[in-house]
Amino acid sequence: MGLQIAGKLALAEPLYRSILAADPAHAGAHYCLGMLLVQLRRPADAMPHLLAAVNTQPQLAEYWLGYLEALLLAGDEPKAAETLTIARRHGLAGSAADDVERRLTARRERTEAIQRQEAAAMALIEQGLCREALPLAREMTERFPDHGLGWKILGAMLWSIGSEHEAIEAMRTSVRLLPNDAEAHKNLAAAVNKMQRLDDAEKHLRRALEIDPNYGPAHLVLGHNYQIQGRYAEARRSLEAAIAAESNGAAGLDSARSLKLFVLNNDPSVDADLLFAEHCKVGAHLESTERAAARVGGRRRHGRPARRRRDRDPDRCLEVGFVSGDLYNHSIGHFIEPLLSQWQHSRTVRTTVYYVNKVEDPMSRRMRGYVSAWHAVCDWSSAQLEQRVVDDGIDILIDLSGHTALHRLATFARRPAPIQASWLGYPNTTGMSCVDYYLADKHFLPPGRFERYFTEKLVYLPAAWTFQPSSRAPAVNALPALASGRLTFGSFNRIAKINEPTVRLWCRLLRAVPGSRMLFAGVPLDVAKGRLSPWFAAEGIGQERLSFHAYAGQEHFFALHNQVDIGLEPMPYSGCTTSNHALWMGVPSLTCVGTTPASRLTAANLGQLGLQEFIAVNAEDFLAKGLRWANDLPALAGLRAGLRAHWQAAPARNHQFFAAGMELALRRMWRHWCAGLPPQSFEITADQAAAKAAQ
Repeated sequence: MGLQIAGKLALAEPLYRSILAADPAHAGAHYCLGMLLVQLRRPADAMPHLLAAVNTQPQLAEYWLGYLEALLLAGDEPKAAETLTIARRHGLAGSAADDVERRLTARRERTEAIQRQEAAAMALIEQGLCREALPLAREMTERFPDHGLGWKILGAMLWSIGSEHEAIEAMRTSVRLLPNDAEAHKNLAAAVNKMQRLDDAEKHLRRALEIDPNYGPAHLVLGHNYQIQGRYAEARRSLEAAIAAESNGAAGLDSARSLKLFVLNNDPSVDADLLFAEHCKVGAHLESTERAAARVGGRRRHGRPARRRRDRDPDRCLEVGFVSGDLYNHSIGHFIEPLLSQWQHSRTVRTTVYYVNKVEDPMSRRMRGYVSAWHAVCDWSSAQLEQRVVDDGIDILIDLSGHTALHRLATFARRPAPIQASWLGYPNTTGMSCVDYYLADKHFLPPGRFERYFTEKLVYLPAAWTFQPSSRAPAVNALPALASGRLTFGSFNRIAKINEPTVRLWCRLLRAVPGSRMLFAGVPLDVAKGRLSPWFAAEGIGQERLSFHAYAGQEHFFALHNQVDIGLEPMPYSGCTTSNHALWMGVPSLTCVGTTPASRLTAANLGQLGLQEFIAVNAEDFLAKGLRWANDLPALAGLRAGLRAHWQAAPARNHQFFAAGMELALRRMWRHWCAGLPPQSFEITADQAAAKAAQ
């Protein structure tokens, strides 16, 4: 005991345990060991010893007080209150017993106050009133700063309103106060994951899964973490674990299947046939799940939404709905805004947006002004969105997300509109029989090669999309290689697209062009240096030839193009928004097409501008085309100088021309339906679009 009093707990503990080994019923040793463990703040370990002491000598008040102290430290107030009553019957009295009573009363009042505060905050959250709940959550942390759940709620509320940095600090406090709460670790990981602090996120996700190996949400976020890093096999395993958890009844994991498809699109080891088969599996699952839910829901509310009788006039004004969570300063905004702006005064097309997000910014506010109706549906169920689409009388409902985040394909599975299509947001099939059409062009999906990889019928527009360049983009500068004397290749793609086979191909070109270097923009520096640098080193390209730049705002992102002579596109998921930005900045991108739709995104942009000489069909062709331009800097400089003007003159970049082609395609879909014909592939020619635009 002298060692314990002196604070030498590590020396005292084995002595007490040796006494108990010789005499397991030694009450004094049990009591002293129990109190030592209380000092070490290990109440769960202490309680069996203190209870043994009490059971052996219940007449000793100090044994009861020790046991009560352990219960209070463990936070088990109900058990402590029950134990105090029993202890009083055994003679526990006096100021020490009264002090325990006061502490229990204070804790009970505190617990009741916390519960009232939590209930009030949660009631507002359940109504979707997160901003209104925020002051209550903040007050809870101020009144009860050691209450971990309060910080957990505050972190979630701050994150929901976009106060990301403050939210992360609150989440870190919740993790410190709730070290064994898997959800607290997962929440923090999801937040820092979005901020590209990938190592930090992975650490907390692994801790969450140590606490609960079957915790599906942690597997889901870990899958996303690995996807961002381009660790495809690990991402797939994590997502499969999340899917298994969902199958066992866990909620909130419905995005795991779609995220797995997104990973497969990036994985060079996955061929087109397997990719299509996996999409069909997920599509069938979505449709069967939603149809079953709709049947149950229909019985509960005495019927599905009544389908209004359609006016089958083939020439009447079309009611067109767009479903997306990306209608803000997001890559999709640069593609969809030109179309919505062209249709804002149309007498033949009326547009409605179903916006699956809470983000509001200048771009989203502009687009809201272009359309007839804008519904914020982020918190709506599939059934609620289905009802709204039906009530709005939408003729053609267009998905702009595919299997990306915030998609609402589950609503499409309920077939709320007579014609349903997918376009723009995802370079692959939905895998669903309820989606009738997929919109593309001949540059993106050459006819005769991709029809078998889509459950939808392919519609060929004169251009698969148009694009609105950023107003923040600076003027195009002269070819950097003319001043530096060396060629700079560049990649502006997210790091998840860059894999080892891609790096090997790029390195062949770097080795073949002496003195050339490679610039990466918009990549997490720790992941880039930890994963990409070793791949380049293995191919003989040292760190001195590589330049990594984290994302630091749009102005910095565009300015980096002024250092790049030729862009290099990854395989098998090439860039679309990034290659459009690069072309606007005078930087053509060299791409190697494959057998999957995602491999042809850059090729579509290049083809629409007539730049086929940057589209390679295999590795040898990629190398040959890269060397051709690297060895003809005057031609590359001339192309750069005139590329922005060439862009502006291209029919595919004429917004009026594109809107005309899109309207003709939707009108043909509608006429097929009015005539009772099934969906079928067709083409809208450039001449047809030009004639329509001229009307």
